[in-house]
Amino acid sequence: MGKIIAVLNEKGGVAKTTTVKNLSVGLAAEGKKVLAVDLDPSASLTTSLGFFNLGKDQATIMDLFKLAKECEDIPERMGILHSEEGIDLIPSINLFHDYESVLLSAMQKEVVLRRILFPLVDKYDYIFIDCPAGLGIFVTNALFAADSMIIPVQPQFLGASAMMNLFTYINKVRKLNGTGTKPELMGILFTMVRMNTRNDAGLISHFKEAYEGKQKIFETFIPNSVRFSESDGEGLSIYKYAPKSASAFVYGDLVQEFLRMEA
Repeated sequence: MGKIIAVLNEKGGVAKTTTVKNLSVGLAAEGKKVLAVDLDPSASLTTSLGFFNLGKDQATIMDLFKLAKECEDIPERMGILHSEEGIDLIPSINLFHDYESVLLSAMQKEVVLRRILFPLVDKYDYIFIDCPAGLGIFVTNALFAADSMIIPVQPQFLGASAMMNLFTYINKVRKLNGTGTKPELMGILFTMVRMNTRNDAGLISHFKEAYEGKQKIFETFIPNSVRFSESDGEGLSIYKYAPKSASAFVYGDLVQEFLRMEA
């Protein structure tokens, strides 16, 4: 059985999409079967994987939500696209913004995504959910569906403050879903790191001291690099856009660390 992993943070702009894209493609290169789910109405993951113009007949995450909300059967592989870089994708669409208010009135509105993903779990090694910022109903759905979480964090004071709200919310979900433990925290991932600055190094050190023995922290740090935004604009992973760059090597390190944790 595969694992569902939500990549989330209450704060936006912390490289959630960059992480989902490059971790997914990196794992696929290691022989893993991976599905990425774009749960963000901005559709950033969809476009960053090169799907800039979806056909009018292409089903998206919103279409799947509509069926699952009404407890209708979802046709096999409905909405699933295959990326040239070896991963599958359920794309998003800007109109998904408008669906949030509809979902709020649904019966068991917190578990609609779970109805979508559970039939797919046996078909993949990993299903990654790229979550929007905030703690709205889409993120709640991701938490109810996920086995584990990765929390990208930019080393800033405000990012540390937002983490406390997030952990409080996650603990409520664990109680409501009856497990008390899921989704488990796979790790906090420092992103957009400027290691040549005293601020970033100091805050990372503070995080480690504060969460030592309490929360897992990835050893790999993702640097602040223009290469990532450039690769997004080209619809490519960092490995294909700049294969010999330090940015590509560091995501390769993250993939290996991820696999060691899973071994």
